[in-house]
Amino acid sequence: MAERWTAAQVNSLAPDAASQKAGAKLGVPGPWSGTGYLEAERLLWGDCKGSGSKPYQVTVSVADSDTAYQCTCPSRKFPCKHALGLLLLWAADTIAAAEAPPERVEAWADSRRDRAEKSAARSAAKAEKAAADPEGAAKRAAQRAERIGNGLADLDRWLTDQIAAGISDSGTLSYGAVDPVAKRLVDAQAPGVAGRVRTLTSARSSSGDAWPDAVLAEFARLHLLCQAWTRLPDLPPAMQDTVRRRIGISVDADAVRRDGERVADRWHVLGSRDRAADKLTERRIWLRGADSGRISMLLAFGAMQQAPTLALPVGAVYRAEMVFHSEVLPLRAQMESGELDPGDAPASPAGGTLQAAADAFAGALATDPWQEGWPVVIADAVPDRDGELADAEGRRVPLICEESALWRLLAVSGGHPVTVFGEYTDAGLEPLTVWAEGAAVAL
Repeated sequence: MAERWTAAQVNSLAPDAASQKAGAKLGVPGPWSGTGYLEAERLLWGDCKGSGSKPYQVTVSVADSDTAYQCTCPSRKFPCKHALGLLLLWAADTIAAAEAPPERVEAWADSRRDRAEKSAARSAAKAEKAAADPEGAAKRAAQRAERIGNGLADLDRWLTDQIAAGISDSGTLSYGAVDPVAKRLVDAQAPGVAGRVRTLTSARSSSGDAWPDAVLAEFARLHLLCQAWTRLPDLPPAMQDTVRRRIGISVDADAVRRDGERVADRWHVLGSRDRAADKLTERRIWLRGADSGRISMLLAFGAMQQAPTLALPVGAVYRAEMVFHSEVLPLRAQMESGELDPGDAPASPAGGTLQAAADAFAGALATDPWQEGWPVVIADAVPDRDGELADAEGRRVPLICEESALWRLLAVSGGHPVTVFGEYTDAGLEPLTVWAEGAAVAL
């Protein structure tokens, strides 16, 4: 029998604290009818009584590394509170097993399989077309490289002009001044650089008195990226791949599957974060191998304000083979044939000190100057109301998070040392998960 998730793992999927609280209220049998669970396909379903005359119909797939939700409620949050409530019922083993799903659930599952098969067919056809016409593929790649080069040359001139004119004028980095530059980069097929340019506005507005340092540091990274593109053939292969990714050139998943480094291990889910990224929702999930000690990052995208389909409960452990992308900092990976490990998850991951985290981030920046943060686990950490985190050596670092996440971290800690996972950045630590009494709590 496949492993069920724990309530803490279900709660880690909630898009925000309000959804988690609302989902907990629905995690009792009272509002539910027509529930069932099909073990063979890892499908859950049920009808939840709401404020309307008809109950909301909820369906969830808990297949490993392929979690998906459907609910007839009007919420734009994924998973919605009804899906969370149904998952909590399942986690508590209060949903009876069924031999076959209802017709609506079967139709939903068939539709998902059909979309997956069509997507695989499109990918295969694209690869076949490229293989059949290598000269055409090379010509298209050269044309794009030329457009990117022209776009980056324009950006480098714009950066030089800003430095020459000075950046003290508030209008220099206003949305109206920066957005046209970003749009030209999108037209030049360099969306990754366009995204970085758009952050210049927030770098000025959110960095307080240190905004000149923040802006000039990002200017320097952009200039370095422009220069790296002009010298791409001279760079080592892994750095070439890193520059291409920073530019925004997508990576063919089949090529990664064919050529990437493979690491089989028991992967502990350390944390997950969603953020808006140029009309998309970007999800990053970090895992650490129990035997290899490797950190891997899974990346998934969904439409704006919609959660990506990839969802792994924080604190869970998967037996899987990761295929890593070629980069100077090989973090990004694809999970191959992962399945939930039925063994006991570690109470909390092993962690280090803040000094070790700072050293690791410095080492990452020395290798990849465009790296924005570095995944770290801090042991024996104590947060305070001033928004700082202290470790056992007495070192302190600012916490970069919303007030609700800070209060949740304070509540879990209660003034006692806890283990915290997050991203170490040049502005502080962004906490994502805290462990207390053997349970992981997503922040």
